[in-house]
Amino acid sequence: MRVIPLHRDSDSDYSCTCYWVLGDHNTGTDRNTLIDTGSSNLSNLAYFMKEMTILSKGIGKMAVEQVILTHEHFDHAGGLPGLERQFAPKTFSWLPLGKQHMEARDGMHLTVGDQDAIIVHTPGHSDDSICIYLPAVRTLFSGDTIFRITDSQGSYTHAYLESLERLAALDLVAVYPGHGAPILDNVSSFIHACIDNASRALIQD
Repeated sequence: MRVIPLHRDSDSDYSCTCYWVLGDHNTGTDRNTLIDTGSSNLSNLAYFMKEMTILSKGIGKMAVEQVILTHEHFDHAGGLPGLERQFAPKTFSWLPLGKQHMEARDGMHLTVGDQDAIIVHTPGHSDDSICIYLPAVRTLFSGDTIFRITDSQGSYTHAYLESLERLAALDLVAVYPGHGAPILDNVSSFIHACIDNASRALIQD
């Protein structure tokens, strides 16, 4: 599996980190996948297209065969129309988004790059938030469900805390979040620290 972070942020455009996931050997069964599309700024699409010319994607295969949206917020899903014009991918999401929408549901299996992936519904940041878990490589794409909660000054719902606890039960060595650097060391300790801080800042919902 090859994971290529794609991120272009500026003062005038706020966007998440998207992840382009390819197989190691460009086989016919690989599914070239983009996890989140970033904002609607056209410069994002131009940047993606430039980056996607660098790596081999497989003979006769589109650079993006499918999109998985971790949730509908503009900085994660706003770029979908531009990607659709370029690649016409199937789009998996909890809510109906995109011209070729495929309903994502908890426990659904998909091929991402050359890996089996499982959709995990993780409400809390938003009702439609999902994560993508690749058990064979112990990797999670977390959207905005996992981020660095370093103190108890925020406000967190019970639903969000329950989603974190569910992710803490997974066997993980790598987390690729929607914002910030990948978490590649002591993942379990990191998530449990986030749970501890969030639990001390629960709101009554």
